[in-house]
Amino acid sequence: MEAVKYWFLIAISLILGVVSARMAVADDRALLRERLVVMTSFSADFTQEVQNARGEILERSTGFVRILRPNFKWVVDDPYPQIIVSEGDTLKVYDPDLEQLIVRPLSEVLVDTPLSLLTQEEVVLGDNFQITRVVKETETTFVLVPRASDTLYAEIHLHFTAQSMTGISILDHLGQYTNIRFTLDDRAAVIQSDEFVLQVPPGTDVIGG
Repeated sequence: MEAVKYWFLIAISLILGVVSARMAVADDRALLRERLVVMTSFSADFTQEVQNARGEILERSTGFVRILRPNFKWVVDDPYPQIIVSEGDTLKVYDPDLEQLIVRPLSEVLVDTPLSLLTQEEVVLGDNFQITRVVKETETTFVLVPRASDTLYAEIHLHFTAQSMTGISILDHLGQYTNIRFTLDDRAAVIQSDEFVLQVPPGTDVIGG
């Protein structure tokens, strides 16, 4: 009888462990959704650093980002100017140095990307990602691992403090690591919708659309 009780207790503890793990995953998913839902607007300067699998820095860039859900604008100032803007259901990428504008359907470029999580009108995480929350000092990081095997990224990390999002880190399948850190400004409350209308000079070479 004692042996039966022993194995029964082990079975119960295993079941409770599975239930607890599932609850923790559900809680992490719900907490991330709460963080994203309140980000109806976002304005920040950013620094971006790209490293290869050996940790060598391949590229550094700076610029700013504006989000007024579902619209977004990503502007690189240095070293190579570039403007990326969503207009309705299209994505426009303008390279001033090349005098070139690329126009693509927004749905093609936002699948399983960090930007899709920040610009959805309805924040629905669904089951596309396995989500784990990591708390370290004053920063909380949500690690998103795509469940599909054909995604562009192996992991996406969204970093938050109590106030707002502080960064995005992306690991691809080749080990290349992109780290973006945000410095918030006070313009999020006054972002205007016309800021997301991209005007390009006459004579610009237009590709797509």
